[in-house]
Amino acid sequence: MQGSFLFPATLPSPLAFFPLNLLLLDKRVSSLFLPKDDPRTVHLLGVLKVREGDEIDLAVRNGPKGKGMVSLPGEGAIKLEIRWLEPHPRDLHPVHLILGLARPQTCRKILEQASALGVERMAFFEAEKGEPSYAQSSLWQTHEWMERIDRGIEQSFSSFIPSCTVYSSLEETLASERTARDPRKVALDNYESPEPLSAVGIERGSPVLLALGPERGWSAAERELLRSVNFEFRHLGERVLRLETAAVAALGIVLASYWGEDSESR
Repeated sequence: MQGSFLFPATLPSPLAFFPLNLLLLDKRVSSLFLPKDDPRTVHLLGVLKVREGDEIDLAVRNGPKGKGMVSLPGEGAIKLEIRWLEPHPRDLHPVHLILGLARPQTCRKILEQASALGVERMAFFEAEKGEPSYAQSSLWQTHEWMERIDRGIEQSFSSFIPSCTVYSSLEETLASERTARDPRKVALDNYESPEPLSAVGIERGSPVLLALGPERGWSAAERELLRSVNFEFRHLGERVLRLETAAVAALGIVLASYWGEDSESR
């Protein structure tokens, strides 16, 4: 797979995704009809127990948020009359997450959680110690990866979508990460890290490249490549963690300075 760019792309339908804290739509509309068999209708009526006159939250992908007034026209359907709110600031953080391709069920969790936490970009790569068949899974060969990102965005009550790309190697991934600003580059490694990730001082607001290898870790050549482009190696303690756990824990440490900045701006 040669640098398969995965976002943005056209979604098959704005009705394809299961709602959480808000509904994501492809475009701004004044009303929306949800038939009885739409998964969102099932969730709104069966889980949230919405009633006539209730308001639910919506958003356009990479756009404004709004309020949808519920009406129940019958036959188990829902109609939403939408009132759009003023535009809100883009709330993605300048953190790019680089990950070796892992088992599809692991990548599903990372896609959702990293999106909910507000990373700007995710780049998955076919690692030397990874399983080649992972890139051919239905997660990446269908729109499912986009659904997972949407779930994370809906959960976080946001509307801005991170980009996501799959590359054929770490080298190709790093070549794509050239930015105007010089980012802090950190790679997690259980074996050759002198200090914990928490010891890395990240300047507030500065961009970060955070790299995690596949489930079997970095190869010697990948470690050398990371060193050649000035990545620092850090660890998350003595325990061996699942990749999805390590990704969330590392993002929590890296994003802490951004959360402080967000709270001061409110």
